[in-house]
Amino acid sequence: MTQRGGARPGAGRKKGSLTEAKKIGREVSSRVTKKLADASATPLDIMARVMQGDVSITEMQFEAAKAAAPYIHPKLSAIQMDARVRRSVEDMTDEELAALASGEEGGGEGQD
Repeated sequence: MTQRGGARPGAGRKKGSLTEAKKIGREVSSRVTKKLADASATPLDIMARVMQGDVSITEMQFEAAKAAAPYIHPKLSAIQMDARVRRSVEDMTDEELAALASGEEGGGEGQD
């Protein structure tokens, strides 16, 4: 018994385990989200209805939808996409091959 503190193997809460409060919070959140989706009243639905000119939604309901949106609808991450179509040499026309050989830009899909 010479050990007197510090980290011990196997001690403490396991990674990824949830506290009772987090379990309850997630359960309540999923119930609320399901009820809102069933009623077509999610924050995104409300904002879309306002955009379409629905005047039955009050300013207070709209503000509540704006405040609740980050908790129900996750933000999409920004990504960069390279949308160039890559084709094999066998699929290219003679004009496109000539443009590639001469070093000109373009010579691909979408050329008019």
